[in-house]
Amino acid sequence: MRPSVRIALAGLVLIALAVAVGPLLLGVDALEQDLPAKLAPPFWMEGALAGHPLGTDQLGRDLLARVLVGGRTSLLVGFAASTLACAVGIVVGLLSGYLGGWIDRLIMGLGDLWIAFPFLVLAIATIGVVGSSTPILVTLLTLAGWVTSARVTRTIVKQVRGEDYVAASVGAGAGHLSVLTRHLLPAVASANLVMWTFVVGTMVLVEGGLSFLGLGVRPPAPSWGTILSDGRELLETAWWIPLWPGLALTLTVLLVNLLGDGLRDALDVRMDDHA
Repeated sequence: MRPSVRIALAGLVLIALAVAVGPLLLGVDALEQDLPAKLAPPFWMEGALAGHPLGTDQLGRDLLARVLVGGRTSLLVGFAASTLACAVGIVVGLLSGYLGGWIDRLIMGLGDLWIAFPFLVLAIATIGVVGSSTPILVTLLTLAGWVTSARVTRTIVKQVRGEDYVAASVGAGAGHLSVLTRHLLPAVASANLVMWTFVVGTMVLVEGGLSFLGLGVRPPAPSWGTILSDGRELLETAWWIPLWPGLALTLTVLLVNLLGDGLRDALDVRMDDHA
């Protein structure tokens, strides 16, 4: 395993452990308000309060606890949506590339239409009708991200299905399901694994953007995007409020992309060839 992959994996594991068990170890409620302690600065600045190492927000809520709890939402949405999007894309791409013909044209045509439709319009309309929640966000992001995986999978399947070993398997009486699962699915696994890592970073950013715009999880539940939004009007007086979720978001995306780069090099996946 390459050093870059080890570093990225270690960093992501640390972040996951921090957001999973950190709030329990702190023993601080991320939603608890303490108005006398509002806008307390981080520990190295004058006026810092004991028990609030990263400072507090405009309602006196502890920022360390809020960033950790908010990370649960951001990472859950990002990882769940990217996993489902790649899974849907793999299934659709396998069927499109293997069956071909009008089914292939129909699926790819729907994919082109889906990409052309503005995602933000869909998100606003859906959330306006059914409200915002973690399952709704995961569903929306899954629908937004399946096309790229489907296209990559379809291209690889079209290349592989003409290979001799696939033809031999069909000639030996293997059924369609057997060909798809035993020969074609392993062929597309590496490219989709690499793609999944990049989709994770994209989904985490998109979730943060939606939450920043007020289209994410419902308040007072925090996410990195909502904490950023809370601090946007206090940049001059309490710049530390958006600093911490911004750093957490940036570090997570950088580590995920570093992992993707390392896996791409290790698996020798040429993504440009499958675009």
